[in-house]
Amino acid sequence: MSLADLETVWQSGGETPLPECTYDPELHTGPRLTVESTEERAAREAVAREVCLTCPALQLCELYALQARPTSGIWAGRTPAELTTRISTLEDTEVA
Repeated sequence: MSLADLETVWQSGGETPLPECTYDPELHTGPRLTVESTEERAAREAVAREVCLTCPALQLCELYALQARPTSGIWAGRTPAELTTRISTLEDTEVA
């Protein structure tokens, strides 16, 4: 599913609500020009997870992330490692 497809799906009343991560992208991806300590990264990711919970695109973000399998950042409130675990869980529960 492309980004254009996702935008079409989550349109509401003819308008596309912006995902919460567009307002502060570094919150979800980390700083570009500095190195975070482990504590700083954990705190940033905790806030990003909270922001994801209120996002109008949460479910679609999760669908996209499960397909795209990102290697960094917070997607639908999950880290790439957590997304991998979620994918494994879904694959284990698929009906043959």
